Amino acid sequence: MITTGSKFLIGSAAFATIAAVVYGVMQDGVMGTIGLVSAAVVLIALATLNVLVRDSNVFIDDEAPAETSAAAQGAPSASAWPLGFAFAAVVIVVGLVSYQSIVVIGLALLLVMGAEWAIQAWSDRASSDPAHNSAVRSRFSNPLEYPVGGAVAIGVVVYAFSRVMLWLSKTNTIVAFAVLAAIVLAVGCAFAFRPTIKSGAIGGTMAIGAVAVVVAGSAAGLDGERQIPEFETTAIWMEEALAHPDEYAHGAEEGEHPAELICESPEEFPEADEDASQTVASKSGAYQVILQADGTLAFDVPGPIEVGATGMAIPRSNPTNIIFRNESSEHRRLSLDLGTEENEDGELQPHLICTTLIEEGAAQLITVTVGAPSISATEPNANGPADEDGFWFFVPGVDTAKLELIVS
Repeated sequence: MITTGSKFLIGSAAFATIAAVVYGVMQDGVMGTIGLVSAAVVLIALATLNVLVRDSNVFIDDEAPAETSAAAQGAPSASAWPLGFAFAAVVIVVGLVSYQSIVVIGLALLLVMGAEWAIQAWSDRASSDPAHNSAVRSRFSNPLEYPVGGAVAIGVVVYAFSRVMLWLSKTNTIVAFAVLAAIVLAVGCAFAFRPTIKSGAIGGTMAIGAVAVVVAGSAAGLDGERQIPEFETTAIWMEEALAHPDEYAHGAEEGEHPAELICESPEEFPEADEDASQTVASKSGAYQVILQADGTLAFDVPGPIEVGATGMAIPRSNPTNIIFRNESSEHRRLSLDLGTEENEDGELQPHLICTTLIEEGAAQLITVTVGAPSISATEPNANGPADEDGFWFFVPGVDTAKLELIVS
């Protein structure tokens, strides 16, 4: 028996076919004929499909649709993953107008929430028994969720703890670390000496501690790290003196530091020369410059030294480790004058690097990277011998301590 819907579509298809034939014969235009033929083809296709599915009607004696239809399926279990998926999308939107790292976090959350949502939707279709579906989901996802979730939780706690430690002052950090260690030890001893204790109590205590650390870390992270003063190295002293000459001169007038540039001064500078390293660990392939007792500079290089060599040769554009050894009876520093260089304003300024002051018999390492050959320095070097150009090692306060550096 043909269903009502099929009859309607078959009649419409026949009418459209007849209309197309009549219109095509009676009229000269092709647009109307094409439209009617197209309508007839579509109606014939729909009529054929409807006959095959019989209007999707279900017969009374057909039991299969009653068991497989959507209405016969159980309701899906409650899930927080859609909410988490929406939250991840919001995090991505916030990150797009703030920081790139937030976008990355949002994308990771979106991937995780989407995967969990898909797994739960899949497990809900395993059967009509919610307990069986939950077991299917656990069997599939727990081997991945537990290790990854544990690693993420530990990482969050550790990172939050580090924010707290960096927020506290140097002294308070030691005190806080000791107090927290004592609290952890006390709680562990309390659990160990109790004859019986519920697992929920242990888990609750650990959860409270983790939440407290995360909250404290979040607050400390928002407030920012403590101010860590920058150690004044010889490079920083040179940079400040050349970038802010007026302030540098004013500090010298106030007696805060010597008036000369640090690399041209034999005097001690605050912080940079205080408690400076006096020893060097074993270095392979290191060059050496030695201030001898007679006030002259000698040198040693990896491999043989050319006969009659008066200067130390190093390769260009390669970091070169040079050990300065002080065999004199005074505190001395080794300086290297590389001529002049242009600053940000295009003005020429001295290009000096140096070690800190070291005592008699001590040694210190300096790493030198020179990008230009020494023959490019055509102007007389202010710290070399009279009217000599090139690059020169020198020791401030010792006029005889000069050594040419040959860069090729």
